[in-house]
Amino acid sequence: MIKGSKNDSIPTIFHITHYKAGSQWVLAILKRCLPDRFIQPEPEVKHFFNQQIKQGKVYPTLYVTREQFESVQLPSNYHKFIIIRDLRDTLISLYFSLKISHRTINESMEKSRQLLNSMDINEGLKHMILNNWLHPNTEIQKSWINSGETIIRYEDLLKNDLEIFNKILIEECKLPIQKQKLVKVVEGLRFENRTGRKPGTEDIKSHERKGIEGDWKNYFTEEIKDLFKKQYNDILVSAGYEKDMNW
Repeated sequence: MIKGSKNDSIPTIFHITHYKAGSQWVLAILKRCLPDRFIQPEPEVKHFFNQQIKQGKVYPTLYVTREQFESVQLPSNYHKFIIIRDLRDTLISLYFSLKISHRTINESMEKSRQLLNSMDINEGLKHMILNNWLHPNTEIQKSWINSGETIIRYEDLLKNDLEIFNKILIEECKLPIQKQKLVKVVEGLRFENRTGRKPGTEDIKSHERKGIEGDWKNYFTEEIKDLFKKQYNDILVSAGYEKDMNW
């Protein structure tokens, strides 16, 4: 850790998460609330790994495991919050993002898009599970679930966004945000206000496709469910999304 000084009273904030867990929504809230302290994310989390961490800044969308997080020199005064999502919904969101909505940023992603578009959805999901396309997400989840840290669920944020963001950002992270401003920002960035659609109204071409929890139930066949259980059920149970295999 970097040794602190008497002037290090402003905490550095780290938003730790995984892909397809509402990271861009949280990023937008942080940016609007604290534009002067906001660090713009870079591909491959370079804004965290490749530069010295700046005291008092806000670092969004850190797709990192606990081991990766602790491998970086951290400031003396910081707070972090960790957001995860049900891996079943993560899979569905990732499927539509890679297949349709996300801009292609490299050759590998373009090949993935071509592959998924050559299959029907059941074949595509089967391929993603069997080839462990969720690996980065599962590694992040496992490392933090087993750390004893407090974990925030994306699904809870959908239901109680104001209460949870107030607790995280103002009460725990001690960020200098007036409650009235936080309310205005959070309400303004709710799914319906961002997209002009009610949650559950789908637009597969949009990066913000549906805005609900439990959407996996609309796409999981018995075959997909069985494959998913074999691969990821232990993580679902550890994260508290299921009690056992009987779902």
